[in-house]
Amino acid sequence: MAISKNIQNRIAKLYVEERLSAMQIAEKLDVSNSAVCYWLAKQNVKKRSISEAVTSLNVTKFNKKPFELKKVISRVDNELKISGIMLYWGEGAKTENTVKFANSDPEMIKVFLNFLRKICGVQEERLKALIHIYPDHNEKELKLFWSKLTNIPTERFYRSHVHEGRVGTYKNKSRWGTIAINYSDKKLLNILLSWIDQYKKELT
Repeated sequence: MAISKNIQNRIAKLYVEERLSAMQIAEKLDVSNSAVCYWLAKQNVKKRSISEAVTSLNVTKFNKKPFELKKVISRVDNELKISGIMLYWGEGAKTENTVKFANSDPEMIKVFLNFLRKICGVQEERLKALIHIYPDHNEKELKLFWSKLTNIPTERFYRSHVHEGRVGTYKNKSRWGTIAINYSDKKLLNILLSWIDQYKKELT
């Protein structure tokens, strides 16, 4: 535990101000993880909760900046918020750690993305998409269509899911296939689910 006063101070600064984890600090300063934990405790630095630790690690190591909910909500904003909540209630994934909304209606997709961007304050580079298509669809054409509509570049589209064994009739029902909007953030998912629960109580 023989660490200079300067290193001790840097440990606290890196943890508190730069939000690095103990492991990241240990690697950066070339000291043991136990030494970092010891000096943080010695200097009465409050330990992060698991949720805070995960958020900090996402930001500092994986450059996953957190979303930022809009604080001041206008009447128009509130209408968009309610629309987004209702859409997710009907079509959103509820059991995973990712906000995932799938639909074949382009206008519905635009409304939900407006909700994510304007109300939830999501980080643009973390928005991803997946299209579901059938063998008789033109995958390249669909990707370009959805990319233009969503403003999500094709580089952030997952590999398309092709439903084998059905052609013709499905295309007439859904010219552009189905797109799933993905935003990997368990905290945001929990907020959306809590909003849904709130409206359930108010409306039922």
